[in-house]
Amino acid sequence: MAKRRIRMILTVPPLAKFRSLAENPIVESIRLNTTLPLETPLKEVLSHVQSEAGTKPVWIDLKTRQLRIAGYRVQFLKDREIHYISLTHRIKLDIPSEVFIDNANYAGTAVDLVGHNTLVIEGSVEKRRGLPLPSQGQVGIRPGMSVNILSPSLVIEGFLTRKDRKYIEAGKKLGMNNIMLSYVENESDITNVLNINPVAKIVAKIESKKGLDFIDLAYPKYAKRMDLMAARGDLYTELDKPDKIIDACKKVIKANPGAIFASRMLESLANVDDTPRCAELFDVYCGILMGYKRFLVGDDICSKKDSIESALGLFRVLAEKYSPQNTEKGGPLSGK
Repeated sequence: MAKRRIRMILTVPPLAKFRSLAENPIVESIRLNTTLPLETPLKEVLSHVQSEAGTKPVWIDLKTRQLRIAGYRVQFLKDREIHYISLTHRIKLDIPSEVFIDNANYAGTAVDLVGHNTLVIEGSVEKRRGLPLPSQGQVGIRPGMSVNILSPSLVIEGFLTRKDRKYIEAGKKLGMNNIMLSYVENESDITNVLNINPVAKIVAKIESKKGLDFIDLAYPKYAKRMDLMAARGDLYTELDKPDKIIDACKKVIKANPGAIFASRMLESLANVDDTPRCAELFDVYCGILMGYKRFLVGDDICSKKDSIESALGLFRVLAEKYSPQNTEKGGPLSGK
């Protein structure tokens, strides 16, 4: 029986120089993070990433209906703070509703929704209820951070953003047809992409309860041209009970042997620690035991050369020492 070969997907910012990292044997493919605003034409950006990737495939990761902060300001009153958080999407939402920001590092209750895209959250200057202001030396809440709202009343308007569509069209012209989709929840999410690029290969990021339902209701129809990702960053926050993340990850890999295990791992490396914590090592090993052989670490680790080199080295050791025996076939897009 052949050994399962553990591999890692390398995340890169749009104009980074990463050729030497891409050449690492443990790197399966490249993920382009499309969150950052750009002045450079998309065709030029994609051509650069394609060139740096060399022989490795490139995945264009689209944000779709993933809520993020577009703008942020605070109004200071005598007895409280009023936080105004503008979102990247228009939404409908019953008020009041609890809001989680930056993978639940911040939390507060929205007491109003202005113009369908601006949350209003109160806080106390003295007791620091609600969203806290940053302490000295901290960055605090800022544009680009993720926003999770668990209320069943939440409706996010649209799926593909204008920026997403431009990336798909630009990639199509360059023969870059690999697309990662955030927050896949409906079959129409897939058909929206295929209507623009009929030959697109897709990784559907499972990040919500509706995403888990998608696995049962629509994924089998597209299983030959699509892989799944257990995108634990948002998925953990979206589930109402923390322990459900385990069953969710089991469900993903059971449905798709080529699925990707992503986010919330080796986070200490982002702080330039050379040695991961014990629990972090066991977390990755748990993913291996579940059956995952493709791993994607978080953006914070991949933003620094030292931390990504540490992660690559660690995964290479894990691949050599702990890859279980396996006769299962990989997913349709995994190359195995």
